[in-house]
Amino acid sequence: MQTAMKPAAHSDGRVRALSSVFLRLIGGLMLFAATLGALQAIHSPTPESGLRGLRGLAAALVAWEIFLGLWLISGALPRAARRVAIGCFSVFACYTFYEALAGKADCGCFGQVHVNPWLTFILDVSIVLALTFLSKPGAGKAGNSRWAQQKWPVAAAAAIGLAAGVTVAMLHPRVVAAANGLASADNGGIVILEPHQWLHHRLPVLKHIVSQRRNRPMGRQLATGNWVIMFYHASCDECRRTIPVYEQLAQREMLAGKTPHVAFVRVPSGSGVSTRGLFHSNIALHGTLDATHDWFATTPIAVQLRSGRVVAEASGRAAMGVQWMEPRQP
Repeated sequence: MQTAMKPAAHSDGRVRALSSVFLRLIGGLMLFAATLGALQAIHSPTPESGLRGLRGLAAALVAWEIFLGLWLISGALPRAARRVAIGCFSVFACYTFYEALAGKADCGCFGQVHVNPWLTFILDVSIVLALTFLSKPGAGKAGNSRWAQQKWPVAAAAAIGLAAGVTVAMLHPRVVAAANGLASADNGGIVILEPHQWLHHRLPVLKHIVSQRRNRPMGRQLATGNWVIMFYHASCDECRRTIPVYEQLAQREMLAGKTPHVAFVRVPSGSGVSTRGLFHSNIALHGTLDATHDWFATTPIAVQLRSGRVVAEASGRAAMGVQWMEPRQP
């Protein structure tokens, strides 16, 4: 009888060891995801959509992932840790399944590392199934004494997770929606240009456009008559290919006996890249966005104005030709 029980006990011990290693691997995965999520929450100036765009949710998720990750790695209270992990990854699986059905290309679970929601869903379900069928670490009659001995690692993990969440919340850019295609972050320090929302509205950055050399306001001039404005970054390769198209537009207007109403507005990026070599003529108007904010935009952006109101717009590759423009009035 005693001899027959030894192989079973040995097998049970191996399964328990495998379960312990698996829990620690999951803990490491959660810490990895928490680190990537914290970096994105702190450094990303772009407001997100969906649940992950809610204020404070990113910090709370980072705090939870760090807490559970450290708890699993510590090996303390394995039965309770296993149950909490099953519940956590079940919730994760429901969320990633919803994201996958919605056709999202990225689940957003790993910060700037893009992972298809279907792959994350399969991973979450696999973890739930593995935790469910692995042996349950037994507490037995020593459960109360084990809690008394191992509660401190769990409490330390909770404290570290809470501190990390508070830190992320303090450093997270405050994303606030603004009217007519502008969004502000970092208490208004960063302003994000969203040209797809400018159509049929007055150009919201008119008052922030100043001449590149004399730093004089240009908004009043651009709000009169019909204008085509191209916003660019000096370091943008696509902008370099697009600028000649609008220079040719200005030249055609001048050859037709008209005053060229084409303007180039630089979006400062802090990179210190010179505009030398970008332009081949001085026919068009040249300006820049002022220094009141840190401007964030995906360039090139081109807009057509009538009395300061945007009547047509194009971004990226669509801005490389002038076919997007409405017929210009004389």
